[in-house]
Amino acid sequence: MVRTLYHNTMINPQSIRAIARQRLKEAAVLYNEKMFDGAFYLAGYSAELTLKAKISERFGIPNLFDETAVHSLQGIRDIRSAVKTHNLINLLIFSGLKAKFEEEKALHPQLAKANGLLFDAWNEKARYMPCGQVEEEDMRNLLNLLSNHNGILAWIEQN
Repeated sequence: MVRTLYHNTMINPQSIRAIARQRLKEAAVLYNEKMFDGAFYLAGYSAELTLKAKISERFGIPNLFDETAVHSLQGIRDIRSAVKTHNLINLLIFSGLKAKFEEEKALHPQLAKANGLLFDAWNEKARYMPCGQVEEEDMRNLLNLLSNHNGILAWIEQN
């Protein structure tokens, strides 16, 4: 019997956050093994998923990303299609946090760093980057930025 390797686990914001935490842990493992490019790729997904959990809550549709869910809401496919992106800036906009992020990054150095190390640099195509593109120091800073209690993931959750 062949087991399906993938099934939808993004059934609600809590499950999405659990996946985000797992991707961040996996990124840390890769970082510790000096595999900085892979660590960068997975670390970006932790931010993407955290934003998607926030969007799901903001829209008031807990199972927005659960493609197996039957919705009575007209147009849910259009909404899902729009937010089913890897573009972190677009997700920041959909989450309703873009304006606040722009205001607060001037006040909080961690958010300003997030702009350069994450929002400006990461996209899902990072998986195709040749090895050696991500510097150890940048990756260490990004992991700290994501996991720190004053970091970007905590900021997304708190706002």
